Amino acid sequence: AAPIHWLRSLVSKTLALGGWVERCQNSTLLSSPADLSELFNPSVFLNALRQESARRLNLPINSLEFVSHWGPSSGLSQAKCPVTIEGLTIEGALFDGHKLVECSRDSPSNSSISNCSVAWVPAGKGGNKDNQLETPVYYNSLREHQVTSIRIPCTGSPAVWKLKSVALILKNQ
Repeated sequence: AAPIHWLRSLVSKTLALGGWVERCQNSTLLSSPADLSELFNPSVFLNALRQESARRLNLPINSLEFVSHWGPSSGLSQAKCPVTIEGLTIEGALFDGHKLVECSRDSPSNSSISNCSVAWVPAGKGGNKDNQLETPVYYNSLREHQVTSIRIPCTGSPAVWKLKSVALILKNQ
């Protein structure tokens, strides 16, 4: 069963890359939502986004910070290359579109969440980080490979949410 699963994933990603190439050729790659699970290595895309942001901002690459905004990318006014990520799911909590909320007994183990806009901006220009949980983003629900971290607004102490093992997942296994 494992080789079949791997081959299906390979074919699916290869077909999806055709859409990414088409969006690149049409110059709409960053203006349309991106499903990072379609990529073989989403970290490479995020690093390329970082490099392009540094070029456009005329800043050293190590002087940028990764920021997120839950809503339209217009909330990232300092960003030169914002991108909206779609297809994320969350484990360990629920997200109401504005902040983390506790799971109830009958909540699913993971649930879809709204799109998130992310970008690289000059360090210190990313806004207020209080009451935000720096949430790991894993490639799949096995949590073997962390792609990045995204800040999610929360109520109370972020340490409490960290103990609940809140994580974002690009793709469910």
